[in-house]
Amino acid sequence: MRDLISSKIKEIREHSKLTKEYVAIQMEISVNDYNKIEKGKVDLKLSKLDKLVKILGTKKSEVFKFEY
Repeated sequence: MRDLISSKIKEIREHSKLTKEYVAIQMEISVNDYNKIEKGKVDLKLSKLDKLVKILGTKKSEVFKFEY
């Protein structure tokens, strides 16, 4: 599940034409730490997810919307 969420986050970021660097700065974390989020190597706390979706200009429901 973590891999699906991280892939969706990356997809939304790329669709929004935002760089990893921009998102990391807005989240007040390093680019390396943001890369870990997109690679599914960390558990994303709800508070960080709230901040991330705001930066990406989307809703949490979009992050959890998967096509099978």
